[in-house]
Amino acid sequence: MGAAKIFFQRRAENHHMDDLWLMVGSLCNLKCIHCYVDSSPENDSLEQLTLAEVKTYLAEGARFGLRSVYFTGGEPFINKEIISMLHEALKQGEVTVLTNATTPIVRYMDQISELHRENEGRLVLRVSMDHYREDRHDAIRGEGTFQKTVRNTIELSRRGIRLVLTVTPEVYRGNRLPPDAIAEEFKRLFANKGADVEVKILPAVLELGAQTRRRDQASTFNIVTEESMKALSAQPESLMCYNGRSVLKRNGQCRVYPCPIIYEVPEFDLGATLLESFTRPVFLSHRSCAQYCCLGPGKGSCVN
Repeated sequence: MGAAKIFFQRRAENHHMDDLWLMVGSLCNLKCIHCYVDSSPENDSLEQLTLAEVKTYLAEGARFGLRSVYFTGGEPFINKEIISMLHEALKQGEVTVLTNATTPIVRYMDQISELHRENEGRLVLRVSMDHYREDRHDAIRGEGTFQKTVRNTIELSRRGIRLVLTVTPEVYRGNRLPPDAIAEEFKRLFANKGADVEVKILPAVLELGAQTRRRDQASTFNIVTEESMKALSAQPESLMCYNGRSVLKRNGQCRVYPCPIIYEVPEFDLGATLLESFTRPVFLSHRSCAQYCCLGPGKGSCVN
């Protein structure tokens, strides 16, 4: 039985795009042991996007009603043109940056504040964390990272930036608290320091990149079929491959993929332009389609 295929969203007979994800590069100052992109200070397999390249995709996205832009990596604040990229993207609507909020972001605090003031709060920072306990967080991301992330998140909150903590399921390891209670632990951690944060707990640690080295054997997964989608009430409209796209750069070329989770498999390369990608159906045959988006207990979403 073949995989279900998703056709891109159309409204009034025209393609309509909600979300654009820009993977600005796989370089990162950290080397987290669960990173699905296997980001590190040495890994530049996903090359740094340039401002000119970003502007090209923003302009094309605008033709299709683009509403939200997401920057991810790697660590986006390593990219030397990130502030100019954010400035351009904020012309389109809400902009979100996924960041570890450690060393790279510090040099840009004033510029982030300025962008926030100029754009009526449309800038969102998604801060990655693994636990509300320092030892548990640092075991994943490296010694000292917890204190840096907390300190910089507090400073960003003081400047009025909207902050969403993106928490990985590592927080559940050896932890009997339910999701709501875990979210409250994070909120309490920052509220005690005068900071206001939202909390988004991801439904799965992706079995890609660095995470594969932590597993003796990959878990089995089912291809997502039309029948399984119906049985589990998984709606195409809830999937990013229905209403969004992701751009990355490899071997000097920008390519469009269905989402920021699927980046490593050439079969999911949808072309060089957004329009080209819209004309190709996406088959739900990747491991993450099942484990993260459709069949997992949380039916995960990459968007805010």
